[in-house]
Amino acid sequence: MADSSGKKIGSPDFNPEKYVKDLSQRCVGGQELQKQRQKIQALSEETNVLLKKNVYQNYMQFIETAKEISHLESEMYQLSHMLAEQRSLFSSIKEMSLLGDKGPKHDHQQDSKKQDMERKEDEDRQKLASILEKVEGCVSLLETPGRQLVHDGDLLELDPCENTALQRVHGYLLSDGLMLATWVPNRRGPVRYKFQAMHELISLAVVNVRDFASVRHAFKLLVFPDTRLFQCNTGQSKKEWLEAFEKAKKARLAQEQQKRESVAISTSSPTRPPRASSVESKNPFVDAVDDDDDDESHSRDEEVEELPEWVAEVAEDLDVSIAQRHFEDAHALLIRAREYFESRSGEDDPVVQDIKRKVEARGKALTEALTRELEVSPDKSLQGGLRAARRAVRLLNLLGRSSQACELLLLLCSSLLRAQLRRVKREGATALYVHRQSSVFFSNLADMAREFMRAFPSSPACTSSFVVWVGGELNQFASHLVKQVFMPQTSISTLAECVSAVRIECEQLSDLGLDVRYQVDGLLRAPLTRSLAEAKDKLCDSVKLRAGEDRWRPLNLQSRAGLARFIQDCSVVGLDKPLHAHISGECWLTLTSNTVAFGKLFLTLLEDCIKLATPELMHTMDGVLESVSRAQMRHVEASVRDVKLKAEGSFVRKNAAFLLDVVFPMAERRYKDGMGRPCTQLARVRQEYLWMKEEKRSDSPSKRDMSPKPNATAPKTAMYSTVGYI
Repeated sequence: MADSSGKKIGSPDFNPEKYVKDLSQRCVGGQELQKQRQKIQALSEETNVLLKKNVYQNYMQFIETAKEISHLESEMYQLSHMLAEQRSLFSSIKEMSLLGDKGPKHDHQQDSKKQDMERKEDEDRQKLASILEKVEGCVSLLETPGRQLVHDGDLLELDPCENTALQRVHGYLLSDGLMLATWVPNRRGPVRYKFQAMHELISLAVVNVRDFASVRHAFKLLVFPDTRLFQCNTGQSKKEWLEAFEKAKKARLAQEQQKRESVAISTSSPTRPPRASSVESKNPFVDAVDDDDDDESHSRDEEVEELPEWVAEVAEDLDVSIAQRHFEDAHALLIRAREYFESRSGEDDPVVQDIKRKVEARGKALTEALTRELEVSPDKSLQGGLRAARRAVRLLNLLGRSSQACELLLLLCSSLLRAQLRRVKREGATALYVHRQSSVFFSNLADMAREFMRAFPSSPACTSSFVVWVGGELNQFASHLVKQVFMPQTSISTLAECVSAVRIECEQLSDLGLDVRYQVDGLLRAPLTRSLAEAKDKLCDSVKLRAGEDRWRPLNLQSRAGLARFIQDCSVVGLDKPLHAHISGECWLTLTSNTVAFGKLFLTLLEDCIKLATPELMHTMDGVLESVSRAQMRHVEASVRDVKLKAEGSFVRKNAAFLLDVVFPMAERRYKDGMGRPCTQLARVRQEYLWMKEEKRSDSPSKRDMSPKPNATAPKTAMYSTVGYI
């Protein structure tokens, strides 16, 4: 038993709930369950012992493997450092000139300056290479030429709203940006930090923060569209950071200004004067080379075009449009800038490339702003609904982010659907509550489907995502419906009314081409099967209970008004006309109350089953109808065969004839009209008990005439007035 249990529990498709359910059904009594619990506990202890043994056996292998990994890690970092040094060496070799600016005559002062610059560049590369060894994920740090390390240090990031500590970071202020790296826990080797973000120096602003409460030595970074708050260890550290930021921004602005002036000079003077070295040189080969260089420079200068004013200011204009929430203008400007850069894709102008990088960064900022428009948060109001999200979805589609827009729109739809369903309060009858809830649910789903088709008219992937999302929402709605409605105390009539309301409302989606009727029926199949089985047991018990109280006496309605009201009540199930044939006197029915009650109950049950009918539930419903009808007919059969009731034998057979000739044929006709096929179970039950309608031929006349007969000359109202029937 333990081996089989271990195999079941260890199998990949093990389901704990199913295992416990099967175990509880298989075990009888608390002792067997206690034994099973002890076996599972023993299996758990045995598994723990085996795991400990495996750990002890492989412990040395774990240690050796960890050492090997550590050695490999250190070797990889050494190899990375060597590759960085080789790259810097190759770049310096590539920049070297064979003859220099003036051929064999070198200026010693210029050589010393050049050597100093090269030495400084080497130092900067070494600093950046050391950063590569410490920070994980910043491989592209050495790709930007001229990048320098200005300042670095440890910082503590705080929440800008609540001023609570978020995380420890290490900041590297470079000549063109600020790189932030988080601390790596349980580090091995030289790596101490992990790359988090890189902010351009021009796009950020530093704001000094005064000391207050627990926030001391802090400053803010305004990085559009976010704000980040950092705290230094000491006041001196804060001062160094602020001075380093100011120095780096001034150097960056000066570099940008120098680039603009160089571009302006190159565009204003299409030709350049010949170099002194070319004039003074007496080497014809050098002169020829200089002439070729001049020709190339002339052609290259002629191709240089002055940047339009809107291109130079496109990054700032995008920032303004995004900040003012003019997203359409920002998108139009972004597309225009991209088309301009595409037209100049063959050029290698550093100014154009720098502006292009800024524009792409603003494009990402625009995407993030549109994403935040669709994000759902507790503080965000849902009053605008899906109409407020149209602009953001349309612009994200234009930016090529259809999948992201689809995902965010579906999350927004889920939040709106939850909010609408929460407004439906459970008041009054259960059927009324289910009708209101299903109406709200499916009408909102239909509106969302129309909005979704408008937003993504020709996107099969997004349409598939929407269909999957609808299936998930239906699952949640069905689970909520099962918890609220499918309870033991709920009658089968209430369930039929609730399920019919849900099926009617789901037809709204069928009009839009999304048929969810089959999925709804599938989700409700299991609880309906369970409810029908419970209803069968309850109805059979109620039939048996009434059968035990049945004394086989005609039904007395006390007055004509009572008889009329009773006939009116029976008209709901269609028994009013058949009952007219069994009226005797002013207030008597030649049927028992049990027979009439069963007729009403059975026909009502049949109508409820027709409302709940699906092809998968047909077998279950046929079984319910057969079980309930057999329970009643067994009672009638027992009464017919009972020797004590031979005096009432004719009356019993009359009630049996009412059931076999009126109730069951009426049920069979309604079943065939509602289901489209005959009910073989009801026909079989009726055929089995047809013999009860006729008197037995072996009965003697004295026994058949034991019941008092009415006087033939007496008025009809005196029938059943003897003591034996009252």
